[in-house]
Amino acid sequence: MMLHVKEPTHIRGHTLDVVITRDTVDTVSNVVDTDPGLSVGLRNISKDHYAVIFYARSSKPAPVRKTVALGKL
Repeated sequence: MMLHVKEPTHIRGHTLDVVITRDTVDTVSNVVDTDPGLSVGLRNISKDHYAVIFYARSSKPAPVRKTVALGKL
């Protein structure tokens, strides 16, 4: 298991918001915790949590093709 949030996400220095993935996959990048725009000063937010922003790569599964045969009524 890999924890991607490396810095506290709470104003009291706790990490309450996390992004966790398996060690064997590389789906998350550019993880940052940031002031969500509610600040009253530098790193002095008016709420008690920072926003965790990241990129997540995913893939769309292949479509499933089904054949439906109608019987006699």
